[in-house]
Amino acid sequence: MKKENIDVSAFTGIHGQEHIRILDTIDRMRDLGINEDLSIPQIVVVGDQSSGKSSTLQAITQLPLAVDSELCTRFATQIVLRRTAHSSVKVSIIPGSSSSTDDATKRHLQEFFRSFDLDEFDGDAFTEVVNEAAAHMGLPSAGTDKRDFLERRFSGDVLKIELSGPDQLHLSVVDVPGLFHNPTKFQTKSDLAIVRELISNYMKNPRSIILAVMDARVNISNQEVFRLARSVDKDGFRTVGVITKCDALQPGDEKEVLQVAQNSVERLKHGWFLVKNRSTQDILRGVSLKQRNLNEKTFFQNPPWNALPKQRMGIDALKDFLGQLLLSHIRKEYPQLVKEIESLAEKTEKDLEACGPPRQTPAEQRRYLTRVAMTYQKKVCDSLIGLYNGDLGSKHPLKLRLNIRTINEEFADDFKHNGHKRVFKAVDGGLDNDFSRYNTAAVKDEEDIYEWIREVYRDSRGVELPGTVNPAVLEHIFRQQSIPWQDLSERYLSRAKDAVKSYLDHIFPSIIGDEDISSKLVAFIQPKMTESTAKADEELKDVLHDERGGVLQTVNRYMSENIAAIREERVMARLKAATQLDKYNQPITFALVSRVVHLSNEDHTVYDIHDILKAYYKVAGKRFMDNVVMQVVERHILGDRGPLKLFTPDLVADLSDEDLEFIAGESYSTSATRAELKSKLERLRGALGVAAGIPR
Repeated sequence: MKKENIDVSAFTGIHGQEHIRILDTIDRMRDLGINEDLSIPQIVVVGDQSSGKSSTLQAITQLPLAVDSELCTRFATQIVLRRTAHSSVKVSIIPGSSSSTDDATKRHLQEFFRSFDLDEFDGDAFTEVVNEAAAHMGLPSAGTDKRDFLERRFSGDVLKIELSGPDQLHLSVVDVPGLFHNPTKFQTKSDLAIVRELISNYMKNPRSIILAVMDARVNISNQEVFRLARSVDKDGFRTVGVITKCDALQPGDEKEVLQVAQNSVERLKHGWFLVKNRSTQDILRGVSLKQRNLNEKTFFQNPPWNALPKQRMGIDALKDFLGQLLLSHIRKEYPQLVKEIESLAEKTEKDLEACGPPRQTPAEQRRYLTRVAMTYQKKVCDSLIGLYNGDLGSKHPLKLRLNIRTINEEFADDFKHNGHKRVFKAVDGGLDNDFSRYNTAAVKDEEDIYEWIREVYRDSRGVELPGTVNPAVLEHIFRQQSIPWQDLSERYLSRAKDAVKSYLDHIFPSIIGDEDISSKLVAFIQPKMTESTAKADEELKDVLHDERGGVLQTVNRYMSENIAAIREERVMARLKAATQLDKYNQPITFALVSRVVHLSNEDHTVYDIHDILKAYYKVAGKRFMDNVVMQVVERHILGDRGPLKLFTPDLVADLSDEDLEFIAGESYSTSATRAELKSKLERLRGALGVAAGIPR
């Protein structure tokens, strides 16, 4: 196909801000599907397939509206022209009434979106995007025999084409499939009835302006489009007539057409327009749309057509008239339309509240639980990063991260004071403040750590050389000193579990609002929760074994640096003690200093074991606390492997019909009505939101 780009310079006309706002408002209402509930102002283009309707639309919109010769358009097309700073073409699908009741279908259709630069949206691109849209609607592609085996050959969905640019006319029209009379390979008798019903539904809208296109060669009494128009617009108040193919008339036939154009035969309030479109030969010869307009102007300057008013001839006159007509029509109907939307929204909301959530079929139950799961996961994520509802109390169970952080801090504090079986000492022989107890009186009843180490050392001597230590002694002493770790960490884990359980007990009712569903859901996932928390128990056992049951290991330089510092402190402390002897008038001699500084092998070993143990305990204790917090609680209680992350859309997707019924089943009496009302209320509320920006 020869490429013909859009001539944006052809678009001129009304472009006031009021025009823009009010047209956009109605178009956005249509996008929401409000036309399924109420009549909205619109221009509907109707006519036979061979009437020249598509060519007329192409001349109005400058869009390459080529229609496949073997298969008519099978859905309505809304064409929106808008003046904007930047040029673009956007194509989308507006779900029809039957599609809007099913959330999945509605989302699928709304996902369809294509955008083009003006210079690339030619006839080939148009044909391709129409076929893609048809496939997205579940319709057959043009020219395929397989369409006979498909249930759907026409759709109530609407293809929306929005053309924007700095030189555009502000106009919006709806093109419906063309009427046909003789069945073909691709258009059956049943299709004929479907097309008539689709067209009739648009035409009978009391707020629709009917742009009826007729072939000048066919007597108006034989034009079905006008029979349909008269059936819904008896007095012709809403109908605009367009006559095409005047250039194809036989000599002498012009008189009858002139009478129609003068509003003498079929009287219409808005009268008639004449246009001359490109013929098939013109298209084959590559006549551009710009040249088409020049040819049209020249044609109507000749008799007998020049006897008619100029404002009724040609595509430019028709475009300007339609722009003015649509604006005045919307202005007239808009105040009452908004009142109707408000009234219907109020009634629908009351009806909806009486129905309850849609949980009749497995699909509805799955959708319902999926939405609950998505909301739940969002709230869990917010809770885990500390985003809370402002009206929650300071220690509310839903403030999960705050509560976990408090538990973490209390665990660390408890570990600091009670994680060691015996209190370590400072080099001066006093208690080390880093390991103090809450109850200092209880420390007096504890066995002195030096004496305990000495006893263990003596009981463990073997073949090691004097002044050295059996490695097993350090391991044994550390395991004894860290005995409280198990109880402290298990208590911490239990508190974290309780915090999560309390959170779950509150979060589900806050989301679901139905106590029965909430309790059933918790009961259903409880076994999985138990399994998940059991893994946390196993992880804690592993962490405890790594620290208390395995080899003592660290690559933390703090330990060696700390041991060296402690040893230096001990030497300095003994030296200091030696230098204080002169207070007692005792002369300081080398022998005296040597005796004070020097320790027996056993004393030296006991102190060294103590200092090594304390340095390692600090390193291992910090590591243990972090590992318990991160690997046990964060991973298995709060993380992706924990009970908080069990209830997900994926879990819902895998539920059997029986499980769905158990958790979310409801009576069938309200299901269908509930789904319809919900979709309807969403449309109405959206329309009111759009209407808020336009004064009535």
